[in-house]
Amino acid sequence: MGKSIATTVLLTLLCLAASSSLLAQNKIITVPKPVEGTPFKVNDSGGLLGKAYRWFMEGEVRWAADSLVKLIDASGFRMNPNDYHIVVTNFTDKLTPIGLLHAGSDFMDTRLYGLHDANLYYIFISKRENAESFLSVTLTAKDSPFQSGILDFIRLFVPIPIAQSISGGATDVWLDIRKFEIPEKFQKNSDINVIVKKDLGTEEFLAVAEFDNTAKEQWSFGIATAITSANDVDIIVDNGVIVVKPQPFGDFASFGVLNYHFSPVDTKQPTVASSFHLLGGLRLAGYVEPLVGVGFGFPTGFPIEVHLFGGISANFTNKLKSGFAVGDQVAEGVDPFKLKVRVRPRFGIELKFP
Repeated sequence: MGKSIATTVLLTLLCLAASSSLLAQNKIITVPKPVEGTPFKVNDSGGLLGKAYRWFMEGEVRWAADSLVKLIDASGFRMNPNDYHIVVTNFTDKLTPIGLLHAGSDFMDTRLYGLHDANLYYIFISKRENAESFLSVTLTAKDSPFQSGILDFIRLFVPIPIAQSISGGATDVWLDIRKFEIPEKFQKNSDINVIVKKDLGTEEFLAVAEFDNTAKEQWSFGIATAITSANDVDIIVDNGVIVVKPQPFGDFASFGVLNYHFSPVDTKQPTVASSFHLLGGLRLAGYVEPLVGVGFGFPTGFPIEVHLFGGISANFTNKLKSGFAVGDQVAEGVDPFKLKVRVRPRFGIELKFP
């Protein structure tokens, strides 16, 4: 009975995971809308574009990005640091770096953390009048790390089929700024593929990049292994006699667990602070034994992390009815037991992923 309930719960999770995986097949090509007033013309009397070019050539990307931020500010467009700005700088047709301006991110970072509460912009900077360019952007929805791994996790319980310089001259710089309208289904988890060309007729790309948009998550899963205590015993009927059956000393009890993190976690760059989590799950056995507890660990740089956990588990065990004792002979068809809930402490190690 208990095992069938556990199987039903896991099959429900399986259906939810399978239905969400259909989302990963969705793909669209999106066209951002120009921001009012663009393209902006900036008199770059301070040589900010030239400074950015030189810093890029020197490998000082952060300083180059600072110059680009000042140039964008000079256009009158005010960037919200919490928004994402894909910036393409057309120094020359052979040198057109593409990067990301976002609070807390490096310019060459290609990671976004979900767009449900942030906007996405495209900014093209060029000395060509009107900053004309051809932009092609593909959005491909994908599963979150939790969704992509949950099917393998459920298989533990239920079988499932398987450089050049810039020429001198005019100091005018043009900025084309466009804002994306991202459909909701692509906001949390998607890949954003960007292609920038001088015009549609040319075969050469000015810039190409793929941005990984993966929202932070509060859910993960893992395998928690604890050691049973020396007092773990069962009372059973063996050959018609009531006997005590001790559990093996040091017996490892493994549980499949789901984790809930107290704050959203970047699963690709976890920290100690974000590792603290609640956990709950079922023992990997032929009977029901739920587990609840807390865990924490340290980032390892690998997809699987080793965490410590502590908690309690509970299972149903036999308790003798009044009038029966260990060693008594039991007639066939007589049940000397009633169910008892046994609660025990659990401490051990959890392999957590993602």
